[in-house]
Amino acid sequence: MSGTLQAIQRAFRSPFRPSAFDRLAAAEGYLEVVWPRVAASVETAGFLGSSLYMADMALDAVEAVYEPVMTRDDLRTAGLSEADLAALLGVVDVFHYTQPQVLLFLAALAEAYDKAEVGGYGKPEPREVTEREHAHLATAVTLVPPGAGLVPVVTEALGLPAAPDLYRAVGAWPAYLGVAWEELQHLVAYPDFRRRGRGLYYYARSGARFLAEPLQANPDALRAAGLSDAAITEAKAALDEALPAQAMMVMHAEAIRVGLGVRDREVVRPA
Repeated sequence: MSGTLQAIQRAFRSPFRPSAFDRLAAAEGYLEVVWPRVAASVETAGFLGSSLYMADMALDAVEAVYEPVMTRDDLRTAGLSEADLAALLGVVDVFHYTQPQVLLFLAALAEAYDKAEVGGYGKPEPREVTEREHAHLATAVTLVPPGAGLVPVVTEALGLPAAPDLYRAVGAWPAYLGVAWEELQHLVAYPDFRRRGRGLYYYARSGARFLAEPLQANPDALRAAGLSDAAITEAKAALDEALPAQAMMVMHAEAIRVGLGVRDREVVRPA
């Protein structure tokens, strides 16, 4: 793993490396140029707060269309132990917390690609490493192979270009995924669910203006930093591929949480 990828993973307090970062790393030199320009903004409380607000937005939409039928007893009958359920919940919480941050990061890069400059309107207040983040860093996240179990079925059903990290992670409990997918596969049929996924995409892109520091990452700025046209084209393709998939997976993480009986909100508290 490159030093830049290691730095990004540390900044996101993540025990695994999201595949979107690897996809961007395929554009030679791109992350090495843009990461120093956005790192300080990622390390702010405002960046985290905006990200977790999107998790709440996703949860609102999920609760409007999805009432789980499966129960913990169903999962136990399928063969999951209490230890399995605890470990699964821990992994799902990592994704619930990390995926919206990755979405905001990708969206900021996409906005910066199309504009002379974005950001500069956020507060520079730093974020601290919390006890929850320490727990996340100690969580074992195993991504099963893209062809394992139901993962290819999920990938095809969702129309994604690659197996999503979220389902590769929960696929480590095939008994769980076998039960849960019976319900989760139908979510994409609900217009409100799809609309909120698109809404997260646009909210994240508009949120780029609240980066704490201005970001220049359009083709001219990237060329000036020494990137080749081929690398710039590759970076744009990676962003175009990763962004909508990431927004969709934020929605699915909330649906998985609801199915497991977790409905806690991060920013918007019920009255």
